[in-house]
Amino acid sequence: MKNNFFSLGIKSKLTILISASIFLLVFISLTLLVLVGKNQHEAQIKNELINVIEDNAQKIRKRSNLIVLDSARIVKNNIYTSLYNENKVFMYGEMPPDFPPYNDFSAGKLKKVAQFYVYDIAKNVYGQKIFIRGIVSVAATKQTFSSLFYLVLATLPVLAFFTVMLARFFIRKAFRPVEQIIHVAQKIQSNKDLSLRINLDNTVKDEIHALARTFDTLFDSLEQAFIKEKQFTSDASHEIRTPASVIIAQCELALENAENEQNKEALRTILWHAQKMSQMTSQLLLLTKAEHCTEILENEEINLSELAEIIAEQQQEEAEEKGLSLTYSIQDNIFVTGDPTLLTSALINLFSNAIKYNKKDGKINFTLTQTDNLIHGRISDTGIGISEENLPKIWERFFQADKARSKKPGEYYGTGLGLPLVKWIIEAHGGTVDASSSVNKGTIFHFTLPPKK
Repeated sequence: MKNNFFSLGIKSKLTILISASIFLLVFISLTLLVLVGKNQHEAQIKNELINVIEDNAQKIRKRSNLIVLDSARIVKNNIYTSLYNENKVFMYGEMPPDFPPYNDFSAGKLKKVAQFYVYDIAKNVYGQKIFIRGIVSVAATKQTFSSLFYLVLATLPVLAFFTVMLARFFIRKAFRPVEQIIHVAQKIQSNKDLSLRINLDNTVKDEIHALARTFDTLFDSLEQAFIKEKQFTSDASHEIRTPASVIIAQCELALENAENEQNKEALRTILWHAQKMSQMTSQLLLLTKAEHCTEILENEEINLSELAEIIAEQQQEEAEEKGLSLTYSIQDNIFVTGDPTLLTSALINLFSNAIKYNKKDGKINFTLTQTDNLIHGRISDTGIGISEENLPKIWERFFQADKARSKKPGEYYGTGLGLPLVKWIIEAHGGTVDASSSVNKGTIFHFTLPPKK
């Protein structure tokens, strides 16, 4: 129960705690009022009993040799008065019908007998000693306050309900700024839009509004930092692309005219690194444009089946050169609305990964099918696989599970940008992409795309 309570949200915890506190406070207050009221009422009855009996003692008179009391005073305010001689024998007056036998006449003392209070006075009247006894019942008082207490208990469910509703109302109102902070933070995360702000009322000076203003200031700083970073990446990519192209062209020209094998090897190394730099620069520039939300998609109707088949045939030749078996099964006439260049890049990247990280005599399989409302693509290989801890990181820029790979000129080289680019391209077309893998068993990439409507 304790763990369940602490696993609740803050609003639920506060609602429970505040409701319980208010409920207990009100319940204790009502109980104390009932008890205090009961005690005060009993004290009032005692005082009234003493006052009435002492007053009646002054009104006793003798009539026909009998000591009597005015009949109007015999029963007054539910207080019964009776007279006894010095031998404690009843002479005159009345007693409550359910009063038990009681012969203790301790004058001047208030006593409790069963559900009655008894007060006796000893007095000499006309040369004769008598006892004046007053009796009052408290049973009615106890019954009244017991009924009142049970009424309090009966109203507890209603009290609890209204307490919870009241606490919930005020807590919900107090937490509205927090909900707005959460809502904006979630929108920033889902839309990747740092320009959004919480924008709570600046005139309110409480802690939550101060926190919101702090977050807005932080978002301003983050937005500026990201803008500068993206601008730097874009500018750097542009600046690097031209010299890289010049280096590649000059290396290719020099290789045609080089005669010394040692010079050729050096030129091939330079050419390989320049090509890697050129590819990385192009992919980085494309990703930067995507993150700037630049409209770079050139959408048109595409026969994805034909496009995928052309790419699969090209990749099949490359796979065979490396001793791999590539098979594919493509459903006919699958159409999408998208950018053919970008979709081609995404498919080539997925095939290239399956070829590059496969084992000797390994296998690659590609399928493309369409259901009623979704296109499914699947590329599987029997390669080295990806560890469970590295699998979520493959969509991050520049991440490479094998830090030592692609270091030899002439081999296929990776930049750590291919899969992030694939993810962006697929999601930009309204689809999804995910991967599953087992070390030394292989990897499966699965993507979905919405069909042309």
